[in-house]
Amino acid sequence: MIPEIRSTSISSARPQAGLPAPVTTPASAQVASDSVEVRPQSSLERLLAATAPEAANLEAELGEHVPGEVLVKLKSQPPTKSQNSFAQRFGATVLERFEFPKEIYQNFKGEMLHLKLPEGMTTAQALAAMQQDPRVEYVMPNNVYTLDDPPAENASVAPQGASPDSPKVPNDLKPELWGLHNTGQKGGTPNADIDAPEAWAVTTGDPNGPIIAVIDTGVDYKHPDLVNNIWVNPGEIAGDGIDNDGNGVIDDVYGYNAFANNGDPMDGHSHGTHCAGSIAAEGNNDQGVVGVNWRARIMPVKIFSDAGSTNSAAIVRGILYATKNGARITSNSWGGGAADPAIRDAFANSPALHIMAAGNSRADNDVRPHYPSSYDLPNKVAVAATDRNDKLASFSCYGEKSVEVAAPGVDIYSTIPGGGYANKSGTSMATPHVAGAAGLLLASDPTMSNDEIKTRLLEGADKLDSLQGKVSTGARLNVAKAITMEYETTEKPTA
Repeated sequence: MIPEIRSTSISSARPQAGLPAPVTTPASAQVASDSVEVRPQSSLERLLAATAPEAANLEAELGEHVPGEVLVKLKSQPPTKSQNSFAQRFGATVLERFEFPKEIYQNFKGEMLHLKLPEGMTTAQALAAMQQDPRVEYVMPNNVYTLDDPPAENASVAPQGASPDSPKVPNDLKPELWGLHNTGQKGGTPNADIDAPEAWAVTTGDPNGPIIAVIDTGVDYKHPDLVNNIWVNPGEIAGDGIDNDGNGVIDDVYGYNAFANNGDPMDGHSHGTHCAGSIAAEGNNDQGVVGVNWRARIMPVKIFSDAGSTNSAAIVRGILYATKNGARITSNSWGGGAADPAIRDAFANSPALHIMAAGNSRADNDVRPHYPSSYDLPNKVAVAATDRNDKLASFSCYGEKSVEVAAPGVDIYSTIPGGGYANKSGTSMATPHVAGAAGLLLASDPTMSNDEIKTRLLEGADKLDSLQGKVSTGARLNVAKAITMEYETTEKPTA
């Protein structure tokens, strides 16, 4: 299932009011009864007083968040001077400055700060006051997000058995993997699948190919079906306790734990490992299952705790890490809650292609947006889920405008931590099929742009009556057609 996240964000995108006129208090003012001098109000105290009514309104709107912390995006200013003076004005401490390297995030202007508020200042007070500052583009709470699905479900060890003899059909393409190759098993409809064997006739992946970041609950990078397809940080020396590559994370050999801010992205939940297996469980190794890519480079980026919770700062950290360390594709099987401008900025300004789950609440995302999949971004693909009969899954969100394509997402068999395997359902399970397909496209031609990858994924998909009006393509992923289709590089004339 897709992890549903719930939050409330406050943005200063609304017209900014000017600062209130100073309230002067004579320095000589005294309380007559005891002659105690009244201390003049500071400018911050005056601002907090002036914005108290708005703070009260915001207090009622706030969702679950980390108390005493906010994220602020400042408009373009000299970085050090801007962040220090801004924090000082509000008595805050800079916990971290999110680095959007200009050579990667070329369109990101300004800077983003994670602030600790001074004792006694509430989050609502900070939001109301800070959004009056002309340097602020937006300010938001450090929202808390939680996973709804349990740590494990339907776990079982994969059976071993005979497989087809075709050289392009691996010996671990089990009947359970109907989404890759549907022959009608368990009441399914033959060919209601993504045509993986046909795609493998062109390429089975590339161990030196594109990095695919699984931004999730982490990945069991020791799983025997994943260990050979896990990205290894070339600039890091394992276990020496040193940040060898200078990226700010010690011993991040196999990825990053953005939630705990350390170099160990081991999955103690199961969700991320399951997604990673659908993308790139090793093929033809005579064990377990096979992913869309037989060989690949999976970068584990853990943004959730093992208990299934996270916050805005951890999510932004994770997206930035994946981008700065070369992820070409990101797989995002999570979502929910209100729009979050910091998370949107991190995705929007990244040069990677982001594959995102549409959600599991059966809702029309055109009417009730589901984030991050509902962000109108050229570098994202939102994915709905289908069953083994090419029907829209009963739980799947949809959207004729906001959801681009569907993929298998019901009873998907894949890897879980500890060397095991399990069935899971959700748009979370559909998303890695598309992320894996994007990886195969790049393995076949590393020069493909985001626009070409996205166009091939969408135009190469199989049109289905069951998906008309449900997703913009009216179609379910077909990776073989995506790889072999002709891509028109010139603009077509408009009618």
